[in-house]
Amino acid sequence: MTRVPGEELGQVFESLSNEDKNSILKELKGYLKIIRGWSSPWGGQRICSLQGTSIRSVRLPGHSAGPFESEAEFNEFLIRPAWSGGFLSDTEYKDALNRAKMIGRLPHRVVHHNIMVQGGKITGFLDWESAGWYPEYWEFTTALRFTLEDFWWYSVVIKLGGDLYLAEMDCEKALTSLTGASYYW
Repeated sequence: MTRVPGEELGQVFESLSNEDKNSILKELKGYLKIIRGWSSPWGGQRICSLQGTSIRSVRLPGHSAGPFESEAEFNEFLIRPAWSGGFLSDTEYKDALNRAKMIGRLPHRVVHHNIMVQGGKITGFLDWESAGWYPEYWEFTTALRFTLEDFWWYSVVIKLGGDLYLAEMDCEKALTSLTGASYYW
């Protein structure tokens, strides 16, 4: 095993020059474009790990599920634990449920502590144990899900293309309000 040179992006981002930040952002966009261009050997619609098996994510009830033969099947799994008990009224519950279900109707088009950088360049990616074939919006909504808008990572994700998935993010927030009781950390 070889140590990847550099430091975690999250540890050094705010101390980087604007030139280095822009260089890293451009490079990261390039890597994401390449990765998104890969074809799944498991079928174009299948949601699964790199090995074609179940996916792992803290965003899933039980942290592991699938594989799923389609995005629709995956979305149905995500909304299945919906519970009305956390809402003040049936109207609020139905509004959240409708917002969450929109994720499957939207047209579709990464975490900073696992990106190593040095000298304004990306030197490697670490611990992508949750890598797999997910819906197109997934990495952006995952990166934005628990990030405050005034935190530097939020603006980086938006510049990487996350701004294309703000409607999906709204659906995800509704989904969290519906299914939060089914998650454990």
